[in-house]
Amino acid sequence: MKRGPALWVLGALILAACAEPRANATPPEDPGLALALRFECNRCHALDGAPPPALDADCVGCHRAIADGSFDAPAEALRDWTPHVAPLAHAPSLRGAGLRLRREWIEQFLLHPRDVRPGLVMTMPRLAMSEADAAALARWLAPSPAPDEPLDPSLVEVGRALYRAHRCARCHAFDGSGEEAEALDPLAPDLRHARARMPAAAIVAQIRAPRSVAPDGAMPALVSDDAQARALAAFVRHAPLSAPAAAPPAPRLPLLERPVAFAEVEARVFSRACWHCHSDPDFARGDGGPGNRGGFGFAGRGVDLSSYEGIQSGGLGADGVRASLFAPGPSGAPRLVETLLARALEERGGAVPGVRGMPLGLPALSAEDVQLVETWIAQGRPR
Repeated sequence: MKRGPALWVLGALILAACAEPRANATPPEDPGLALALRFECNRCHALDGAPPPALDADCVGCHRAIADGSFDAPAEALRDWTPHVAPLAHAPSLRGAGLRLRREWIEQFLLHPRDVRPGLVMTMPRLAMSEADAAALARWLAPSPAPDEPLDPSLVEVGRALYRAHRCARCHAFDGSGEEAEALDPLAPDLRHARARMPAAAIVAQIRAPRSVAPDGAMPALVSDDAQARALAAFVRHAPLSAPAAAPPAPRLPLLERPVAFAEVEARVFSRACWHCHSDPDFARGDGGPGNRGGFGFAGRGVDLSSYEGIQSGGLGADGVRASLFAPGPSGAPRLVETLLARALEERGGAVPGVRGMPLGLPALSAEDVQLVETWIAQGRPR
């Protein structure tokens, strides 16, 4: 489960600042590129062969510009926004992905996202992607199988000593290896996943000549000696790992006995975690976000969580008919509550059939925040 800042998004402020019409584009002939653009992978990731997104769709670029002060906005606004967006200003580049990542791993990750970067607040969202889509997109990202080679398991302890000497734990976690992380760079993956994500040859290259497999990466070249690089890679590939700790199930707290009004729920939940993707376009002075007008491969559902009236109006179902957000879902709980609970399950590697966890790609709400929303609904949604 992600740690760090609570859920926040800037809502109307950034949507208003980023509001510019998107240019019409001719559909690309390459089916892999077409899928990357359909699912809007370039909103967060740098991609080989993909055009940069329009300003109003450049999620990470917009946040990064605010964080570094280059965004075109008044200084006072930048001071207000920067603490909120700084943790959202990072996403791994996918340039050269096929040089370092296994195609089969990419395919499974697209279908079943998991947290591989514990220092990064955002995670890969669970998209509405078919197995065929994931396979085609993985082939486009990794057109040729990355080369592999054997590594000597007897070098594990030599590699462990080098790992400590070079203080790799200043950036990386290595869960289960017995090595404690000193800090967590937002883009540094947990090395526990490296043996599944990367062939051995790519691990060696990442250590000795990082730019050869990750052109946009920030990792320094740790060693110039091939023997040391192979020993470090052997440690990453073959170190004995303890079983990952099971994440405890998210508690479902009982309803509060005190009165809960909309203003409290809006301040604690809707304005902090929902507005940015679910806003009325007039309120946002933009496109309303992917949860309203569509995006990331999702159809627009017209869900507006920026006002009391908007929330009561519900959203469009797959049949195009507007339905209440408070109608019972598959479990019998209000649909809105089910989406919040589903996100906590997704963080533990599960999923609820027919329910997309929210907020998409961000940490689950706390049990106390879900309790507040559920209590407000149970009390008749008082204004």
